[in-house]
Amino acid sequence: MTAVQSEYHLMWREPATKVFPVLKELGIGFVPYSPLNRGFLGGGINEYTVFDPKRDNRQTLPRFAPQALRANYRVVEVLNEFGRTRGMTSAQVALAWLLAKSPAIVPIPGTTKMSHMEENLRTLDFKLSAADVADLEKQVAPVPVMGDRYNANEQKQVSAG
Repeated sequence: MTAVQSEYHLMWREPATKVFPVLKELGIGFVPYSPLNRGFLGGGINEYTVFDPKRDNRQTLPRFAPQALRANYRVVEVLNEFGRTRGMTSAQVALAWLLAKSPAIVPIPGTTKMSHMEENLRTLDFKLSAADVADLEKQVAPVPVMGDRYNANEQKQVSAG
């Protein structure tokens, strides 16, 4: 096995405690999908965002309900503040955090917009130190994340086994 893929970002860090120790021991890489929490950490989604029900499942996810988006936007505000003094966008902060965690982590941010892809690629121009990572995690930690990652039926599927 070369790599394990799972959701992982500043709002969902469970793999770090349950999966990473085993991967490190076995020399296996980690590929986080949805490293920007389905685009939310980029700052362009808020309680007024309307998702196309024919092409976008986010309207079915509890974390993307208007009241959850409103509450969780505090995380984006932390990322914006952190990035402001470093010349980084919130998306770049979120991706740089992942890249600084371990060289074995290779995030795969998805996008349909060229401007987002270019922004994501410019993350490579920045390096966060261990102190930066610790500071960012300290700032994000007190912000409670509202809403489950999945609706009840989908949550049963990812919790099974």
